[in-house]
Amino acid sequence: MIRCCKRKNEFVYFVRLVGQYKLKDEMSPKIVDKEAKKQQIILAAIQVFAKYGVAKSKMADIALAAGIGKGTIYEYFRSKEEIFATAFNTMFAEMEIRLEQVVHSSLNPEEKLKQLINASIDFYSHEANEFAAIMMDFWAEGIRTKNEDILHAINLKQIYRRFRNLIANIVEEGIDKGIFRKVDPVSFAAITMAALDGIFLQIIMEPEIIHYKKIKKTFENSLIAGLLERPI
Repeated sequence: MIRCCKRKNEFVYFVRLVGQYKLKDEMSPKIVDKEAKKQQIILAAIQVFAKYGVAKSKMADIALAAGIGKGTIYEYFRSKEEIFATAFNTMFAEMEIRLEQVVHSSLNPEEKLKQLINASIDFYSHEANEFAAIMMDFWAEGIRTKNEDILHAINLKQIYRRFRNLIANIVEEGIDKGIFRKVDPVSFAAITMAALDGIFLQIIMEPEIIHYKKIKKTFENSLIAGLLERPI
């Protein structure tokens, strides 16, 4: 079971993600805006998942936490899996927007790659950290029970493909401008993604050993430095 967060401000990121919805001690049942109601349900679901774990969480629990009727919740979401997928996709859509802004900026390719990696690490360490444990619990439950609704709730293949493309585009630009060595951009992107995924897992398992500034600097001095073209 995932330890429930003791302070409401630990959910500030989720509040911001789902539309600046402000959680109150007693949620008003008179919200008529459908988008606001969906946001209210997602925020409540995150709290329920964190408190009880995905397996033991029920739609009725989420409805109660959101201050709505048991039947009302099904007007917005068909299942707890759909609620989770919506929260997940919203979170990573925001991250993708940030990274695309880096890719399409006027920075040189080396600086773009540094900023993309730094932004990813910052996102994992600060904003996605609370959601990470819930995400791991969600997938563990899907694998344990072979629940297809869970395993197919999120298209991870598509997410990985989009992120690899962002990194590969920067590498291709750097090669074309003579800044980077001639390497396979997709392979380099895959290696970078694997490294970032490994950091993400360690943030979940042993956050106390992760020194973010050192990790960023090590990325810069090893992976990125090894990509730079040097005169023979």
